[in-house]
Amino acid sequence: MSDAGPVTGEGETVRLSPSQAESFTACGLRWLLEAATGARAPDVARNLGTVIHAAAVLAGVGAEDDEIGERIDEAWRQLDFGSAWYSEKRREEAHRMVRRFLDWHRANPRKLAGTEEPFRIQLGRVQITGRVDRLEADEHGRGVIVDLKTGTGKPADGELDRHPQLGVYQLAVLLGAFERFGLIEPGGAELVQVGKAALTASARVQRQRELAADPEPDWPRALVEAVAEGMAGPVFNATVNPGCRTCPVASCCPVHDRGGQVAP
Repeated sequence: MSDAGPVTGEGETVRLSPSQAESFTACGLRWLLEAATGARAPDVARNLGTVIHAAAVLAGVGAEDDEIGERIDEAWRQLDFGSAWYSEKRREEAHRMVRRFLDWHRANPRKLAGTEEPFRIQLGRVQITGRVDRLEADEHGRGVIVDLKTGTGKPADGELDRHPQLGVYQLAVLLGAFERFGLIEPGGAELVQVGKAALTASARVQRQRELAADPEPDWPRALVEAVAEGMAGPVFNATVNPGCRTCPVASCCPVHDRGGQVAP
């Protein structure tokens, strides 16, 4: 940064997504550096995630398991993993993830309203935008957001009631982001772990309770306002957290062993 002034001018719209709310809450400096440098997850992780999400979309429109498996193999042939052995190893891993997802999907009692649904909603000067993996309706007609996770890490169960990304998803439902589906009351949100974080042959579901059952139901709104204020401010703090070990900008972090002071 060239000066100590705020990144966003007073009164200007601050744009954030649920995932950005989570990353900024974990470490403001990492969020800033990733936004500035375009740092992304490794290609292998992104390719796996893309394939699994595509399989989820196919399942949502009624594709049979065999067809989904064939489509995965077809897509896999277009990806470059550097060697045939490594490509095959990752392909087998992708099929295991899809199997976990499909087993969970078939047993899920909720009604699927949409997959990969985009949304945009305004909260004061904050514009919340994003895309949900799955939008579902529970037996009470409430909106439930499901986020598929294909990685190796997962939050502790005790952190779920204040999980930023899930909380902002529920807030979006409450603010009318999915009114077009008739879903205006949040009924909770879930992380469905289909990667190694599942730890078993089955998907691991990590659920955040519905906001109406929370003793502080307005916490996601307060979180969004605090994150937006921080994003627009002049200071971005580095915070030690479990994500430090895989941080792509660790070499620029003053609290990391490989990092150094970040000068304005």
